[in-house]
Amino acid sequence: MLIYGLATSPIVLGAKQDLCATCNVAGPHVILRRVRWAEIFFIPVVPIWINHRLVCSNCGAETKLGFGEVRRALGSGKLPRPHRANFDAYADTLWNDNQRRPAEAEFDAVEKNPKRSGWNLYLMLYPVVVVALVVAVALWPRPTPAPAQHTAHDCWIASDGSVAGCRMFDGTMQGDAVGDPATCYFVEPLPTDTAGFTCVN
Repeated sequence: MLIYGLATSPIVLGAKQDLCATCNVAGPHVILRRVRWAEIFFIPVVPIWINHRLVCSNCGAETKLGFGEVRRALGSGKLPRPHRANFDAYADTLWNDNQRRPAEAEFDAVEKNPKRSGWNLYLMLYPVVVVALVVAVALWPRPTPAPAQHTAHDCWIASDGSVAGCRMFDGTMQGDAVGDPATCYFVEPLPTDTAGFTCVN
């Protein structure tokens, strides 16, 4: 019985402070990678869908991120975002509270997650595993078919030494049952030349 299905693995790639457009809270956000795997017998075998999200830790709201955007952010340590619609109101509030107006770029800094899950390692190694499997299958020694065995048949030898006829395994006769009886060894069908079999009286 074949058991198959889909499994989704969440991977936290990093964290940052950001201003949520849904709950208007400036707080921790995580950069999340979700991978949808096709699985057989509960073993993930093929990644069929990958996406990235910036997730607010306060309300769970998600903002879609591009693959290249995430890659640059993890490499540079910064994830600049388009102007936030609620940033001006947030900056005005801080100014009224402590006479400090923040810059929107203060939300760009990203802290990379040093302890990503095993799912991320599996995803990174997946192309290597696929290539290794393809090479292994291509180089795997193929079993050579065993040569056909010469089997004994009841035959008749004509006076000139040629095979006049032989009885096949299915009971049919090829040729004529005339001459001296002999046992001939060959692979069916009846060979057309003497090199294909040997006979003993």
